[in-house]
Amino acid sequence: MQANPLGVMYRVVELGSIVAAPFAGEILAQLGFDVVKVEPISGDPTRRDDVLHDSMFIYFSRGKRSVALDLKRDEGREIFLKLVENSHVLIENFAPGVMERLGLGKDTLLKVNPKLVYCSIKGYPRGEYARWPAFGTLVEAVSGITWSNGSSPSRLPASITDMAASMYCVINVLWALLNNKPGYYEVTLYQSSVAWLGYYIIAYQTLGKLFPGSGDRVPFWAPYELFRTSDGRYVYIAVNNDERWIRLCRVLNIDPRVQQEFSSNAERVRRRDELHELLQSVIIRYTLREILDLLLSNDIPAAPLMAVPDVVNSELPEWEQVNRGGATIKVPRIPVPGTLSERGVPRIGENTEEVLRELGYDEDAIRRLAIQGVIKT
Repeated sequence: MQANPLGVMYRVVELGSIVAAPFAGEILAQLGFDVVKVEPISGDPTRRDDVLHDSMFIYFSRGKRSVALDLKRDEGREIFLKLVENSHVLIENFAPGVMERLGLGKDTLLKVNPKLVYCSIKGYPRGEYARWPAFGTLVEAVSGITWSNGSSPSRLPASITDMAASMYCVINVLWALLNNKPGYYEVTLYQSSVAWLGYYIIAYQTLGKLFPGSGDRVPFWAPYELFRTSDGRYVYIAVNNDERWIRLCRVLNIDPRVQQEFSSNAERVRRRDELHELLQSVIIRYTLREILDLLLSNDIPAAPLMAVPDVVNSELPEWEQVNRGGATIKVPRIPVPGTLSERGVPRIGENTEEVLRELGYDEDAIRRLAIQGVIKT
């Protein structure tokens, strides 16, 4: 096993697919945990998506060891239970009831290893919705996220809802290990999403205020949105208090009467369409570089709108490298201690034989299990 930054030896069994459990496993791998990804014999489906191809798998699987098992076979379950017995953490994101149908329910697993920290990522809390299909976009719809996002109800980009649950999973795991509290923990995509809306929910209850999706605009501060520049680019300007409003008016030479007319944030929010047109008529005279230099030199928060190709070609992000088919590609670094740079993506079952040897299986047993299709090496 690998040592984590604290010098303690931890092994994590990752069981699941797509995003939630794999991203949690990826964070733990970067922190120095020995993450053993248990895949079906055919491999994680994100290895061969017909649109993304292996993009998702590459991002979520660096630095892990791959064990390919048929968990529907008695011998496969036996191997899995032995792996759990010799591990510290299990994370999974199977649908409700799947682990039980496999004969791998939490009672069985905690009996095999009473010191196990087992964190399960589910879609919804127990109750009416518990067995509903729980893709991230569906959870966004029912949690208020979609309603609160975009100028019309819009999904979040990438897999932010799933990845939020991944991070809460990691926090649960670290808390349990640090406090020596083994047992079963559950994180749901739904609760993770509702938690993001915390102060929106408080404002509704205490003030009766609602903030439906407003596109690029922050609905409770103004101006706090995108403006077009003379070279066809966009600048985001963020004025979150009256002092910055006064400063913005000064550097843009806004008529003092207009400055006074919109002196309070509440008034600017109430009349933000009118305000936007007024400011846009001034900002359109500047190129993106000119307006950025002007605003930032006067301590007015602003940033350029950048597309993914701009980000890829930017020196601003921290990048790590991964080899794919002989070519080196850039991958955004996860902002936690450790690194995954130069740590490759395992092929299906690449480490099956290695892990089974660690569990006490000899060469003849491993060969027999491979011939029977219980494992893939």
